[in-house]
Amino acid sequence: MTPASQPKSDLALRLGTAGVTAPLIIWSLYYGPPWFFPMLALITCSLAAYELFAMVAPNHAVLRAYGSLATLAMFGAMVLPGAEAYVSAVVIGCVVIGMLAALVKPEPLEDAANRTGWAIAGPIYIGGTFGAIAEIFDRPYGGSWVILTLLFSFLSDTAGYFVGRKLGKHKLSPIVSPKKTIEGALGGLAAGLASGVFMSLTLLPVLPLTHAIPLALFATAAGQAGDLCESLIKRSAGVKDSGKVLPGHGGILDRADAMMFVSAVMWAYVQLRGV
Repeated sequence: MTPASQPKSDLALRLGTAGVTAPLIIWSLYYGPPWFFPMLALITCSLAAYELFAMVAPNHAVLRAYGSLATLAMFGAMVLPGAEAYVSAVVIGCVVIGMLAALVKPEPLEDAANRTGWAIAGPIYIGGTFGAIAEIFDRPYGGSWVILTLLFSFLSDTAGYFVGRKLGKHKLSPIVSPKKTIEGALGGLAAGLASGVFMSLTLLPVLPLTHAIPLALFATAAGQAGDLCESLIKRSAGVKDSGKVLPGHGGILDRADAMMFVSAVMWAYVQLRGV
């Protein structure tokens, strides 16, 4: 997740993990049964919720259990047919029930506000963004919309990694992520822009080029911001990785942090356009 040099063995693990997961995702988007990709998103969402609440509330079993259940409720409200009418109810429920869950074990008091904030925001952050990409899949050209979302997330991240290794000199956010550089971020934006143009001209004819260019820049920048936000959470929690599920990558959040923010942008775009 960083543009600085890493051991070759670590890079090999990352490429090996991608080599296994990428074909499965592509198959699920274009050839698998229509329920498979949403199920995959749900499983990934559940793991991400577990990682988040393990970081922000490691000694609060009630809050961890609530957080996972509330995340699934948020995901369902985004995805299930007709359930979108209940999104507001789920959000309000996260506010009220989340605060009550944090109250069950108020100690240590100095960390209570942090736990309460995550009890409210965590399910929306995880369930809402993973629900967004599953909802995008349910639309016309759904598989291609998801592919574009993944390109904005992962291809730009990979480009940023290599550009940062080769050319990176100026720190992007030294306090939050000391190894990321402005040059790497620009390389990621260029890869996102190329992805948007390519998909507009090939697999997504409903995405005009005049929309693809600003969408690519905005969505890719949002993904980079999502990456930094997750790094901030980890630094605050005092952990290096959110988990160990993905060899070479760390946890689900370590790999999906950019995609989650990109998914939110893409969901907003397809909603506003009605495509």
